[in-house]
Amino acid sequence: MSSFFDRRRNLTVIRDVDVACTQLEQALADADPALVPGLQHALDLLRNLPSSEEDLTTEWARGVLAAAGVDPKHEVRATKALRDAKPELSLAAAVEIAKKAAR
Repeated sequence: MSSFFDRRRNLTVIRDVDVACTQLEQALADADPALVPGLQHALDLLRNLPSSEEDLTTEWARGVLAAAGVDPKHEVRATKALRDAKPELSLAAAVEIAKKAAR
């Protein structure tokens, strides 16, 4: 999975989670018993990823704000922290993302 922000499109996400899950399921079917717990854990993590671009963006923002020690309810500080983390993020997009992270 990779993603990038820019000023024209708030977020573009490329996801191959379904392909990765299928590959992990196939690996689990033939796995050495010692590898099964790790492969199962990886599969569980992939299955629990945010399901939409909006959810993914909100999770990213919450992580950035938590790392910066910023309360998402402080919109101006949150917006600044998001733009500091991703300078190419437009002001309008950062405000929108900050509001969603505060919900």
